[in-house]
Amino acid sequence: MKKTMVMFLFLPIVTFAGLDMNEVSRVLLGIHASKELKYYSAKINNSIDEKIKFTSLEDADIVLFPRENFNNNIMIVNSYEALKENKNSIGAIYLKKDRTQVVFIKERLEDKGISLEKKFNNYIVSICHLYSNCVCENQ
Repeated sequence: MKKTMVMFLFLPIVTFAGLDMNEVSRVLLGIHASKELKYYSAKINNSIDEKIKFTSLEDADIVLFPRENFNNNIMIVNSYEALKENKNSIGAIYLKKDRTQVVFIKERLEDKGISLEKKFNNYIVSICHLYSNCVCENQ
């Protein structure tokens, strides 16, 4: 009976959990540029690592999960579709089947002078992977 009750109480927490904020923090801390990056997000609360510098939209280098398209800002979006549609987005962090997914576009990172730590190389794909009609070199 106790096991059933624990499962009953625990299941909604797992089912409705959002992004893994530890993974989001880990990835953001692994992003590097020639200067210290500052972020802006209207959606992320205090559950992210305090080492990550947040600032106003005007002073931000990267906008996280924007609600609208900011033409001059580098963005990390919250869906694979938004990553395809928005040319200023360097990556996406989103949920798929209740798991946090992380994808960065190699060419966009290079164009913006941004790199990821080597341990995140499995999160980096060629821009060709975004489009079904494109034949990638390394498939």
